[in-house]
Amino acid sequence: MIGEIRVSLGALRRNARALQTLVGAQRAAFVVKSNAYGHGLTPTTIAIEGFASRVCVYAAEEAIALREGGVTAPLLVLGPVQPSALEATLAARAEIALWDTRGFLHDLAAAARRRSEPFSVHVKVNTGLNRFGLEAGEVADAVEDYARLPELRLGGIFSHLAAAEEIDSPYTMHQLARFERACAECKPLLDRHGIAPIRHIAASAAAMLWPQTHLDMARFGIALYGLWPSSETRSAMGREAIPLEPALSMRSSLAVTRTVAAGEPIGYGNTYVAAGEMRVGVVPLGYADGVPRALSNRGAFLVEGTRCPVIGRVAMNTTTIDVTDAQHARPGSSVTLIGQDGEHSVTADDWAAWAKTINYEIVARLPAHVPRVYADD
Repeated sequence: MIGEIRVSLGALRRNARALQTLVGAQRAAFVVKSNAYGHGLTPTTIAIEGFASRVCVYAAEEAIALREGGVTAPLLVLGPVQPSALEATLAARAEIALWDTRGFLHDLAAAARRRSEPFSVHVKVNTGLNRFGLEAGEVADAVEDYARLPELRLGGIFSHLAAAEEIDSPYTMHQLARFERACAECKPLLDRHGIAPIRHIAASAAAMLWPQTHLDMARFGIALYGLWPSSETRSAMGREAIPLEPALSMRSSLAVTRTVAAGEPIGYGNTYVAAGEMRVGVVPLGYADGVPRALSNRGAFLVEGTRCPVIGRVAMNTTTIDVTDAQHARPGSSVTLIGQDGEHSVTADDWAAWAKTINYEIVARLPAHVPRVYADD
């Protein structure tokens, strides 16, 4: 075995249930973009769709793949959709995000006319993240234009928060207030048309820390996978912390073990030199397989329940570890890159700390070519 990623469907379901309980049975949406944060798009979605008021993706292609995989839950595409993909997206019964009042709007209406069915859209409001979205002052006029088009159905109005993980940041309340003002300005004309769109702004951290952001729906991404949005979020939750379970583990086996004499360098660039005679093991996974090069000389994996430091530079397809303390390590011995082995564990958060990044990046960048094994525990 070169390596595999194991995903606990039971952990995903338990996380989904706990998050649904936090915000209410009809208010939990789950985000499965980027191959379900590295966990596998379709198997993950099938496992949790029974808990989801909506399943959110970034790309139209993800929505289409989910329909082809048998997913029946309501789908919302959060990112831009190319005009060429509009008809297929509508055929997949996926809602899309809309923040345009010009050319794309005409493409959208034309695609709906060709299929003789309206497109359900969620209007995105820019409240301060300054990426996608209508400016808050433009929303009422845009929504009035949208409401006049029989090809569109206004399913929702939403925004995205920039700093919800930061406990003492006033920016979250500033964004929420801006969003609520935009919604209030739209309400009279929506009432005239008999439209009651779903309002949503919270992702995982906001849903946990700022109950006033729950509104009609909350979008859970990282928390679904049993990972915390930040250490500050977990600390702030305290005793009220949700019992999240990391759903993903990653394992391989030693390809080679060898004894290296004192003074011998190990790996590219000679960045590690053996201080004394030692045993090293070669793990046949490297940065092409999702192991950050930043783990060079600072990470650790587990062999026989023993913590074995990464030594030398992580290479494209191999990582070398010190197995001196794993006395029975030999070619074929199991290596835990992420997960539990005996009393010890290595987590995605550990990798993130070593690589000076965030756990989102660690799991989302685990490549599709590493096999996923799904355990329905």
